[in-house]
Amino acid sequence: MPRRKKGRSKLELAFKATESKIRRWRTIVGTLAAIPLGGSLSCEWGLLRLACTVSREVYLGLWAAIFGAFLGLTIRLVLERRRFEQRTRAG
Repeated sequence: MPRRKKGRSKLELAFKATESKIRRWRTIVGTLAAIPLGGSLSCEWGLLRLACTVSREVYLGLWAAIFGAFLGLTIRLVLERRRFEQRTRAG
């Protein structure tokens, strides 16, 4: 019985480490998504003239790519949680 508990503890520690890494990257990517969105909006409001040198389509394309990465990390986080729960139920 102690082996099973020890194995579960190792599995839980590995899951927590993976979850922590994914959450950290998701936070970084989410923060980066604000840059192209802010650039696009600042040009609209006339706050930064430098931001207006890049077309709106480029800003929105960058934002869409970064937001897609954020969504992918969120989905991976959910799938990792489900995989961990299945392993703990099975083992």
